[in-house]
Amino acid sequence: MTTRKAKRKRAAEPSSQPTIVLASNCSVKDAAELKQSLCAHLEESATVALNVGSVERVDTSTMQLLCAFVRDRAAQQLKVEWLGDSSVVRDAARLLGVEALLGLPPAGAAT
Repeated sequence: MTTRKAKRKRAAEPSSQPTIVLASNCSVKDAAELKQSLCAHLEESATVALNVGSVERVDTSTMQLLCAFVRDRAAQQLKVEWLGDSSVVRDAARLLGVEALLGLPPAGAAT
C-alpha cells in the first residue's frame, strides 16, 4: 500500500478531504502500513476517502482492515467515501459477505 501520495496531496492542499490511496497490490505484507494509515484517520471529523481505483489484487487481511476501519468510523457516526472503482475490491467484498458493512457504491458509481 502506498500512502505517500495521499500525504503529499494533503500537504499541498491542507483543507482537502483526507484520502488514503491503496496500492495496486494490497497484501498481508503491506497490512501494517495500511493499519497505521487507517488508524491515523480513525477519529478524523471530516469524511475520509479511500481511493481503491488502482487496486488490482487484494487479500483478506486488507479487507479485514478496511471492514474494521469502516465499522469503527460508523460507530462514531463518521463517514467513509469510496473513490475509484475496483472490481477486485468489489468481488472480494462480495465473496467475504461484507458488501453492506463496507457500504461500497454500486459498480460504476464510485468517484
